[in-house]
Amino acid sequence: MESSDIPQVHGLLAEQGWVMEKAYFDCAFKTDPRGFVVAETPSRKLIGCHGFLAHDPSMASMGLWIVDRESQSERVGHQMFGDLAQRFSAGTNIGTFIWPHNVDRIKDHYGISVLKSYMTWYNYGRIDPDTLKPCTDERFKILPASDVDMADILSYDAEIHQIPREAYIQNWIHHEQSKTYVAMRNNKVCGYGVLRSQDSFNQIAPLYADNKHIAKAIIRHLAKHVPGQTVGFSSPLQNSSAIDFAEANNMMKYGRPLLMIFYKNKIDIDTDRVYAVSSNSFGNC
Repeated sequence: MESSDIPQVHGLLAEQGWVMEKAYFDCAFKTDPRGFVVAETPSRKLIGCHGFLAHDPSMASMGLWIVDRESQSERVGHQMFGDLAQRFSAGTNIGTFIWPHNVDRIKDHYGISVLKSYMTWYNYGRIDPDTLKPCTDERFKILPASDVDMADILSYDAEIHQIPREAYIQNWIHHEQSKTYVAMRNNKVCGYGVLRSQDSFNQIAPLYADNKHIAKAIIRHLAKHVPGQTVGFSSPLQNSSAIDFAEANNMMKYGRPLLMIFYKNKIDIDTDRVYAVSSNSFGNC
């Protein structure tokens, strides 16, 4: 895939009804352009796109696997997957989000037994300011990311995500549509969150915090930028504090959970500190 293909990919996403921020796709491609392929007809019409986002040579996140509806019976998706898989070593671990019922399909169709990790739920709605009231003993402070050493933010992110992803986070945080706040306690990062005002909705992604009081304080600062507007975030179902917050704001609408799976080695993250993952589209915590 070349950068000149991006407008056509945006068009394909719109045609197929895939709600995804254009700037997020641009961020992923900028982070790891070698991990993207497109499929075209002989007349050069773009009919598919697939991406592997690698933060580390040993680990790649799979996502954005989309094919034009008229071409879905022609094994276009399988060909793109095969092309990408050859670009990574045989020992590369692959992770992605899927619908839980597809675990058996993967085993039946490909003979692969995947390793299950955590599940997430997409929450969206308006945030009631009453659910963001400060606790009586907030022994931390919230600062804009510009007032914090980026190396400290990246170190905290890697502590939770477990795979350093400097290029990805730099591209994500420094985009003009991003608002990022960092929680500091005893001169150390104890949480951070990013708000993106996207093409069709506002998204908090990611939001990491050492406890629910820090998470709420970060959300309080982020929400001030979009008062009264709908906000979405995907939280691990194992994080009861995140789920309680979503329920208190009537944000857990009808839907299905997503399951994070791995191909070779399961990466266990501390879901109690993950209040929002950074992307479902590219399997990123």
